[in-house]
Amino acid sequence: MNLWVIGRFMFGAASAIREVASNRAALWTGIVLVLLTGIARNYDQSYFLKTPMWLIGPLVFSFFSGSFLYGILIRGIARRHFQDDRRNEKQWATFMAAFWMTAPIAWLYAIPVERFLDSYHAAQANIALLGIVSLWRVLLMSRILAVLFEIHFLRALGWVLVAASLEVIVVVFLGTIFGGSLSRSILAGMAGMRNAPEEALLSSVLGFAWASSWALLLVSIVLLAMHRFQGVIQPLPKSSCGKGSWFSLVALGLIWAVIAIRPQREQCRFVTHAALIDKADYPEALAYLAKHAQSDFPPGRRLEPNPYEYRVWQDLPPTIGRLTSETAPWIRHVYLNHLTATLSHHYSRYDSLTNVAAMLLAIERLPEGREWLLTNQVALARQGLGIRHGRTESMEATELIARTNILSALSRMGMAETNLAHLIE
Repeated sequence: MNLWVIGRFMFGAASAIREVASNRAALWTGIVLVLLTGIARNYDQSYFLKTPMWLIGPLVFSFFSGSFLYGILIRGIARRHFQDDRRNEKQWATFMAAFWMTAPIAWLYAIPVERFLDSYHAAQANIALLGIVSLWRVLLMSRILAVLFEIHFLRALGWVLVAASLEVIVVVFLGTIFGGSLSRSILAGMAGMRNAPEEALLSSVLGFAWASSWALLLVSIVLLAMHRFQGVIQPLPKSSCGKGSWFSLVALGLIWAVIAIRPQREQCRFVTHAALIDKADYPEALAYLAKHAQSDFPPGRRLEPNPYEYRVWQDLPPTIGRLTSETAPWIRHVYLNHLTATLSHHYSRYDSLTNVAAMLLAIERLPEGREWLLTNQVALARQGLGIRHGRTESMEATELIARTNILSALSRMGMAETNLAHLIE
């Protein structure tokens, strides 16, 4: 088995499917391909040394995903049509070899759409890639079953759609309960914060996938029930000794390693800067950014503090408060845009008006400060100057002074009287 066989397998060639199913080396080849998929999925999204689970994550997930599909397709549906004396044959390894060999389809996720699209359109592109990969895998698994079981493709497709729909329903259900990102999105909304545009898009797509999977499951079950299969099929072929293309797999690994070098350097810089923000070492964090260009950081991740995370209220004001006209323009642009996004939340959760005053005084001294204020004054006025986090009955004297300084700075920058009045209320 070589790369030519793997390539033909990916496009459903019957001879390649039979060769993969009968070759014992296909299981280990598939595992290596899945591990390489971990690089393809995450080389420009995560720093491997900080989040090593992303490398083996696809293998762990696909183990359970493939076993789930095996239980439904082979042990649940197909087993009823085996000859009585062959119904108890174990075929997990053969099925998983074919399932894991589809891993290179997911290498489409490696297309760095974040490098030439903004975050929202990059999310749309990634959703489109997800749709292509999912459809390709469903069709390929249907083709594999049709070839190995010698049944009509449409019947195999119906079986696969039932199993795939059930898997999506289960995964979305478990993700809603235990998934970090979805849970954070829900909690953010409950806390008065808006989710990032791309996160809101993904949440809506997830809801659509949930509803569509139920509909597809019901339709598939009805159609299969109307056209019952009465024939007898042979179990999946038993694998035998065969050679794997280990040299080619090592070469593929080296290619992916080379591709990942530059993005991983970017991710390392991002993680280093984020650690400084996390320690509240804002001067050092800005000094670190000043040593680099914006292109030195991953385009698919927002520099910390992320305006769509809770800590933005704590970390963004003191960060902007240290900006000066000498700060690199790209850094000023990034953080003023962060502040614009922060003002889109439903209400403020400032920790201290003293920090807010220092932030606005710094903005006043920036070349683009007045223009930024005039563009965002309505949103700023809507946020108000109340401290919702840890608020006391009476504001301390320092906070009252900070409030006066804020209003003075905004007035000097040209905020409209109606907006100033709204802040004073």
